[in-house]
Amino acid sequence: MKPAGPATAARVFAAFLVARAIFGLAYLAAAAGKMPVFWYYPFDHAWEVSREPHGPAMGWFGLTAAALIAAGAGGGITFLAGARGPLARALARASVVVAIAHAGALVLLVDFTYFGWTLTHQTPKPWSEPACPKGGP
Repeated sequence: MKPAGPATAARVFAAFLVARAIFGLAYLAAAAGKMPVFWYYPFDHAWEVSREPHGPAMGWFGLTAAALIAAGAGGGITFLAGARGPLARALARASVVVAIAHAGALVLLVDFTYFGWTLTHQTPKPWSEPACPKGGP
């Protein structure tokens, strides 16, 4: 008799956890300036791919898109790999699924702690007014 494979829910949860970890690492790498991302220049209505902006730009869209693409690829590969082979054998064991659930809880705790601290302890830096040319308003 063929041994039972992992439950689809276990494969989905493992894929989600891997995707979440990859999202965080890719976002961190891009935010630290190690990966080029899309920057949007609202005053010029233009986009650019670079490691750093060259003037007032918004990088959240590019950072999030790069991290989502990496997370989707990693999660998809994990889901497919969970159907057969060593990962499937591991996901068929209840102790591994419980360990993945604990890891997921830890990831959520770290996320909430980090983002809660970051968002409540940031100091806004207003832009200075641009210098007017001589004879300007």
